Amino acid sequence: MGSYTSRGTFQPEELVALKTVFDELTAEPCFEASDEARESFAKYLFEMFPAMTFNPIKHRSII
Repeated sequence: MGSYTSRGTFQPEELVALKTVFDELTAEPCFEASDEARESFAKYLFEMFPAMTFNPIKHRSII
């Protein structure tokens, strides 16, 4: 597992919010459709927004 596991535990609603953003952005035509690109983006989200720091309204524009 990645280093993000040492930064706390994600609450279910945080995971749902991250997954929603992930699903929306990876469905965009400009997103590379490879498994490697999707995995890399998922890791980016977990590393950029450790548990208890992600606010989908505030951070969507950053992502």
